[in-house]
Amino acid sequence: MEDFSEYVESIDQLTKPGVTISPLKWRNELAQCLDGGPNRILRLQEHQADLKKQGAYFTGNKLARRVANVATKDSPPDALYYDPACGAGDLLLAVARMLPVATTLQGTLDEWSTRLAGCDISADFIRLAKTRLTLLAAKRCGVRPPLEPSTSADLFPAIVEADSLSADRLASGADVIVMNPPFVYANAPDDCDWASGRINLAALFVARVLSDVAVGTRIVAILPDVLRSGSRYVAWRDMTRVHGLIQAERSLGVFDEWADVDVYLLHVVKAAALRKTQKPAQSAAERTRGVGKRFHIHVGPVVPHRHPETGPLAPYLHARSIPPWTECDRIDETRQFEGRLFRPPFVTVRRTSRPDNGKRAVATLVLGERAVAVENHLVVCLPKDGAPETCRELIRRLRSQRTDDWLNRNLRCRHLTTRQLAEIPWWNKP
Repeated sequence: MEDFSEYVESIDQLTKPGVTISPLKWRNELAQCLDGGPNRILRLQEHQADLKKQGAYFTGNKLARRVANVATKDSPPDALYYDPACGAGDLLLAVARMLPVATTLQGTLDEWSTRLAGCDISADFIRLAKTRLTLLAAKRCGVRPPLEPSTSADLFPAIVEADSLSADRLASGADVIVMNPPFVYANAPDDCDWASGRINLAALFVARVLSDVAVGTRIVAILPDVLRSGSRYVAWRDMTRVHGLIQAERSLGVFDEWADVDVYLLHVVKAAALRKTQKPAQSAAERTRGVGKRFHIHVGPVVPHRHPETGPLAPYLHARSIPPWTECDRIDETRQFEGRLFRPPFVTVRRTSRPDNGKRAVATLVLGERAVAVENHLVVCLPKDGAPETCRELIRRLRSQRTDDWLNRNLRCRHLTTRQLAEIPWWNKP
């Protein structure tokens, strides 16, 4: 991203001794640089592929303030704040806005340099983070160019170019960890005991921090909501409760206008020793007090482009062929399938489910005599009593506002899971 490097250089020039600039231009440059300017530059079309590959989601001011408010509350006056994936420094800037200033710019920079630490794999991001912190200090001290000659020295020595997932990269003695780690997917390392295969890298960052920091260290993180509610991360959630005391888990909604990802804020304190989880995993009986008490729930087994059309010919349902909120007693489409078929009556629920966007659990009652092949974009709810009326009762509950509200609180992922469907309460008054 050569043009981004040129942008970083242009911003860095503002801190050089001898540089003069008009008051109006100085105010405009500060406003752009400190209020999301780097993010806007990076969101230009030519950078989108690089950002997606890196899983880089730069924290806007609103979310950064949420993190900083939690991170600085009740922290000691000399607390050290560390960001293991600091990017262009958005979270560190939000913390710095709440730190005191000295009587001089240099005194402020010296003090902040002992309070702020972080790392990132991009040299441009590290340079920009340091420059932005310097400019913020100048703004808060009421100083404008030309700046003092001493500000050209290497400030913020604890903010370095490094990979925090490699050995010995976490800041020694950090009191508070703030982070918005990459949301990209990667293969779980061989020593990962809570997952295998492809995992969200943000989960790995949290696990690494919890493993390495000292007892009592506070961690305040913005994380993809799939870690809070996704079925693949049950073991990860159990791990965080073994190693830490959960202080808060707050849904924050969509990250920003560019990154259509639901996120939440996690606040956890490193625990003194391995212990039982704060919130024990639910037993099968506990998980089936709601919908799961009355229905067996399965993901449709047909993956159209993977499964060959061999085996018995059967009626075939997929998300595009079945109308929502109806009773379907005729299925015109067929296909051969050697896997499991489902005999009506049953309810199908579309797996794709966008938070806060209308009905979350879009259902259809399937009737008939023949066993049906069902695509994997549908969830099948088989009534344990085999009664169509039980299916109708389920649809009434899935269509209620109470169910939408419950799912919006508990599941911000874009796909419904069998576990969450089983745990939907069986409302007495849907």
